[in-house]
Amino acid sequence: MLFNSYVFVFLFLPLVLAGYYTLNHWGKYQIAKVFLICMSLWFYAYYNHTYLVLLLGSVLVNFLFHRLLSRHRHKGLLAAGVALNLLVLGYFKYFNFFIDNVNQLFSTDIYVKKILLPLGISFFTFQQISFLADTYLQEVRKVSFIDYTLFVSFFPQLVAGPIVTHAQMLPQLADPASKKWDSGRMIRGIKLFTYGLAKKLILADTFGKAVTWGFTYIDYVDSTNSLLIALCYSFQLLLDFSGYCDMAKGLGWMLGFSLPSNFNCPFQATGIRDFWKRWHMTLSSFFTKYVFIPLGGSRRGKLRTCVNSMIVFFLSGLWHGASWTFVLWGVMHGIGYVFDYLTKDLFARIPRLLKQAVTFVFVCFAFLIFRAETVPAMMGMLGAMFSGKFGEIGIFPFFQLDEIMLPMKFLHLDSLPYAAYYPMAFFFLVTGYLVFVGKNAEQRVAESKNSVFSAIGTSLLLLYCILSMGGVNTFLYFNF
Repeated sequence: MLFNSYVFVFLFLPLVLAGYYTLNHWGKYQIAKVFLICMSLWFYAYYNHTYLVLLLGSVLVNFLFHRLLSRHRHKGLLAAGVALNLLVLGYFKYFNFFIDNVNQLFSTDIYVKKILLPLGISFFTFQQISFLADTYLQEVRKVSFIDYTLFVSFFPQLVAGPIVTHAQMLPQLADPASKKWDSGRMIRGIKLFTYGLAKKLILADTFGKAVTWGFTYIDYVDSTNSLLIALCYSFQLLLDFSGYCDMAKGLGWMLGFSLPSNFNCPFQATGIRDFWKRWHMTLSSFFTKYVFIPLGGSRRGKLRTCVNSMIVFFLSGLWHGASWTFVLWGVMHGIGYVFDYLTKDLFARIPRLLKQAVTFVFVCFAFLIFRAETVPAMMGMLGAMFSGKFGEIGIFPFFQLDEIMLPMKFLHLDSLPYAAYYPMAFFFLVTGYLVFVGKNAEQRVAESKNSVFSAIGTSLLLLYCILSMGGVNTFLYFNF
């Protein structure tokens, strides 16, 4: 089920809120948790019910490993639990990729039926691996099956994150305050959900149309449009993924839970190290705690730190998908991270604005590799970018939305010079302010006042988003 769908907004969410708070009001706290689990499973099964068995099996097996590790703290048990999770993830996500590469490398013709990637498997697998590791480290006390199932299946973060740890969620399940209706918290949740929905439907999906056109007609794209497409995709990916996380966090607030933040204005970063402190922060935290530090972290000299960093970014690229373009993207960021680490003192006095600009250009260039479905497609877009052929802008029609063009015609602005480009310029200016100057959505909500003006503005924005749901698109990170 999609957050940006009528069935979610008008049926699922009202049922969840009404049922959960009614049961808590009656003092049926355990039943309220079971109700929330059942609704979360419905949310997951709505997309593809066949993979509900996989999710439930994963929850049950990992819970059993948790109980075993709680009684017998043994590395072999931990290794077996982690290996089993990785084998399941590897089969569904990488088996076809492996067979394709074997066929290409050894000129074989092995045929394997296309395996459909279960929604959210990368996220709930990593979440459960972290739980097993923390159980082994004795950071987790004995957890009930109901609490553990809700911890994994909680619908706001189930399919696209953020990756939640036991320390961030389990204490809240026992907190009485989370079970009581709080109007202020509900208002903040609605606001944040609305802002995230607007980022997805109004901005990200519009940029996405231009990106899709560019990668569909790579052979006809020149330097002008390839550069704009790179910018559009960077905006699309940030707005789409951070929009989802804003909605997830907003939904958490509505239900009395606080999910971890996943983005903090990453395009305002002054270096690649700073970028990864702001982008997909829960994934960075996972790799830092469970890969980088066990490898030795930064405690064994600069060379070992650089090697450990490259391993982390290689795995990060591979985590995003079964394609060499993701691996190249990860390696590219690893090189940028290592370079930033080694030259941190050399470039300390460079103006902040210049460092932000250089970092953003690097990130945009890398995201172009991230977006390409194949290596030839990546080379085609990069070839167009550096071809030196600068022509007319071809993406402007995708920004000419009816809600913009009709007022322009009414005000006779469409007769002005270059009027066709005004909507595109508007989108770039608004987005540029949001990502380069403005605060993140969570900070905006925290600092906003619950005034009549704010309520009207949020209501109108939500209404506009609901009216824009006709052409529903899935979130980009559903593919990862």
